[in-house]
Amino acid sequence: MNTSFNILELGQDDLRRIAQPVSEINDPVLQQKIDDLITFVQQRGGMGIAATQVGINQRFFIMSSHPNERYPYAPEMPATCVINPEIVWHSAHTEKDWEGCLSVPGLRALVPRYQQIQVRYWLRDATQVETTYEGFMA
Repeated sequence: MNTSFNILELGQDDLRRIAQPVSEINDPVLQQKIDDLITFVQQRGGMGIAATQVGINQRFFIMSSHPNERYPYAPEMPATCVINPEIVWHSAHTEKDWEGCLSVPGLRALVPRYQQIQVRYWLRDATQVETTYEGFMA
């Protein structure tokens, strides 16, 4: 189990690479990477992390929302792996809110977010999801 990833930081070239789509969701190596990344983000108390932030050049991320000191109104949800995500639609309206990023340590900024997005992605059990997120989750 590898749960001591090195987080790439702003300015490192690998953060600008376009991640490759996941082609085989049931691959045991991918499944282990997902387990390790879920454990890692939970150990760090993070809200989520993209595989590319730790040097894994594949299109997936962990979404792990929970209320905490920085985001007291965040909804509670189990850690979820989002594979090959696509934004299908987004609202025209955006709102700015304070955000931080593990790849930009010590800095928070007002970031515009769409108020609603419709997304399509795969779960780690190869189930396809199409749903709409609003507010913080968008």
